[in-house]
Amino acid sequence: MRLAAVALALGILGCKGSSRPQPVPAPIKHDPHSHARPMRVAVTHLSLDLHVDFTPRMLTGTAKLQLARRDPSATEVVLDTDTLTIDKVTSCATGAPLAHRVAPPVKVLGRALSIALPADNCVAITYRTPPEARALLWVEPAGTFGKQHPMLFTQSQAILARTWIPLQDTPGVRFTYDATVHVPPGQWALMSAENPQAIAPDGVFRFEMKQPIPSYLMALAVGDFAFRSIGPRTGVYAEPGMVDAAAAEFDEVEAMMKAAEELYGPYRWGRYDMLVLPPSFPYGGMENPRLTFLTPTVIAGDRSLVGLIAHELAHSWSGNLVTNATWNDFWLNEGFTTYVERRLMEKLRGKEYADIDWALGIHDLRKALADHSPTDPKTFLALKLGPDAEPDEGLGSVAYEKGALLLRALELAFGREVFDAFLRRRFDRLAFQSTDTETFEADANAELFAKHAVNWKLAPWLHEGGIPATQPEPTSKRVVEIQALATSGTLPPAGWTTLEWVIYLRAIPATVTAASLDSLDAAFKLTSGNAEILMHWLPLLIRADVQRAEPAIRTYLSTVGRRRMVTPVYKALMAGNDRWKALARSTYAAAKDVYHPLVREAIGELVK
Repeated sequence: MRLAAVALALGILGCKGSSRPQPVPAPIKHDPHSHARPMRVAVTHLSLDLHVDFTPRMLTGTAKLQLARRDPSATEVVLDTDTLTIDKVTSCATGAPLAHRVAPPVKVLGRALSIALPADNCVAITYRTPPEARALLWVEPAGTFGKQHPMLFTQSQAILARTWIPLQDTPGVRFTYDATVHVPPGQWALMSAENPQAIAPDGVFRFEMKQPIPSYLMALAVGDFAFRSIGPRTGVYAEPGMVDAAAAEFDEVEAMMKAAEELYGPYRWGRYDMLVLPPSFPYGGMENPRLTFLTPTVIAGDRSLVGLIAHELAHSWSGNLVTNATWNDFWLNEGFTTYVERRLMEKLRGKEYADIDWALGIHDLRKALADHSPTDPKTFLALKLGPDAEPDEGLGSVAYEKGALLLRALELAFGREVFDAFLRRRFDRLAFQSTDTETFEADANAELFAKHAVNWKLAPWLHEGGIPATQPEPTSKRVVEIQALATSGTLPPAGWTTLEWVIYLRAIPATVTAASLDSLDAAFKLTSGNAEILMHWLPLLIRADVQRAEPAIRTYLSTVGRRRMVTPVYKALMAGNDRWKALARSTYAAAKDVYHPLVREAIGELVK
């Protein structure tokens, strides 16, 4: 992230893609969630020049796209855009205007931008983003840790990159990029690329990503940051007031990298740094290559939640290196990554720690499947979502947990040594490519089933709902012990980690009385706990109609923006009486402006 910067002069230099090694084009399948036609013309390199303006909340600049004609008869390139204003389109080489058209908006997909191909196969698009661009969250100073400076961060997954860059917004297309970003002096800019470890006094930051990535891994953050090194290849960026706590919490990351390399081959991205964002970041983490974005809620003070970082690091092999070709193959990203995460944590923390994760994971999967018919296509690993369905309409627990459980079942069926070798070969063979479920099925049949006599069927896991009968049954002695304490109403001992408290709170019966909860709170001050504990504790208080919890609920929902953490609290409020429902709606009305658009939309629908 700290290597030589790439010079880029807006409107003067042409695309550099023709002078650099380009990724070898892989076969591209049709993506129902993209207007692009990369099987005819594909983007191979992006040169980006952006100005960040906090006052109108706008990005303005030029995207220069180097193109590869895969079909010699092609006369235009088709890109994805959504709510962008296209000011002009020109040839990179000559600056001459290019014929182009912006199609009417299509639900979910946005607008197609079609551009006549110039002789140099490089187009320059000058454009602006609106303040409401869904990938962008403009954070007011009050929403940051330091309360002094505003902040901007992006979230491009799944198909939101098109709301801040005109490109082929499909995971089936990979490209390299360079960027020049102009920000107010005194602030940092960071990207999913080679990053600076010191501020640029003039506010001009230059970036390069030499490895080809898909569009959903484009990322930008601007704010008041500081940097701390935590290892030869690792470091953390955060606001100055929290960077030391973050560095202490993430001290194991270098060891995680070495463990992953021992299992699955070399780390191919140079550095692995992390950026801790404000509480309004909508997810636990986002695996942007070279710079994982993280929620501050992972900083528990006891390193008990660093499995989340192991998950984002694991994406450096499963997802970033070998990517799902379309969002119907999402399990290839998240199921593989969840499996790899648990193997890393087993190597670092021991088998019992991994067993806890497996036991909690299958519990979550069964809970998610309980509300769906076994024939519901959303419970299949191989999805068939159409263009009118949001890419994340599949069940998250299916992609993550059923996908991981499939790989665990294969490991047990063929033996860890055989299965590890299969995975490592896969990461090597498909490095920097996108792939699909059909390819995985063919590979598994050829490399595992054809070579080993195992009475085991793969197809039901991929193309049927529910959990097949060949499932492993994850168990954890520690989980059973903690759950027994919770169901019996026994108070736990002092000194528990956050993870142990989560297991306990999840197991408390729905019939628990307000008096019992009061006793628990008096002993352990849970209403003053961290966000991970509160997301499980507050719904218990709501269900028991503990009215004294109202201030804590308002504070929590107004200061935490992670979708996974606010959703169960809002659901508990909306399942309660009219007073709780009113609290949900009034709190959302007051807090929605600090939520990311993705969270704002989801919770807005929930509290209607």
